[in-house]
Amino acid sequence: MSAFVRAARFVGDLDDEFYTDELQRDAWNEASAVGFQSLLWIGLVAAAILPYAAGVTGAWIAIGIIVALLTVAFVVIGYARARGVDMYTVQKLRRPRMAIVGVLYLLGFGGVLVRLLVQGGDVGVSTWIGVAAGAALGATAAALGVKGHQRRKHNAELAAEKAELLGFEETDRPH
Repeated sequence: MSAFVRAARFVGDLDDEFYTDELQRDAWNEASAVGFQSLLWIGLVAAAILPYAAGVTGAWIAIGIIVALLTVAFVVIGYARARGVDMYTVQKLRRPRMAIVGVLYLLGFGGVLVRLLVQGGDVGVSTWIGVAAGAALGATAAALGVKGHQRRKHNAELAAEKAELLGFEETDRPH
């Protein structure tokens, strides 16, 4: 078990005897998923509104909210992947709710950019260089993420085909 999984099990208190009952565990996992999704939606709406409603201070708070949400989301995705479940290969990501999430992220980041770059005081050349570097880094991360998603999906399809072929070979053999 990796250090990440051990730490996640400690934080989630997953070794508690509560989790030995399957019904309790399933109900708690569903409740946790609802809570996690609620936290994401509330945070995204708040991050989208704050730069417009609270000015520069709201923009800085929105950055903190977005970074916290992304950190938690990546921990959840990383833990699931460490346990053998890759949400990018088992879940349909092109859904209306994903478009809404994207719009909320854009509103939040757009508000942050407007408040901090335009109304945040003196905007020097170094700020715009930082924006350009951040945009380039973000685009690179997005491209790598898309490529990794395609690779994982392809590998999952190959593994499924191999398992199916092995299953057929096993049933065809005389016992």
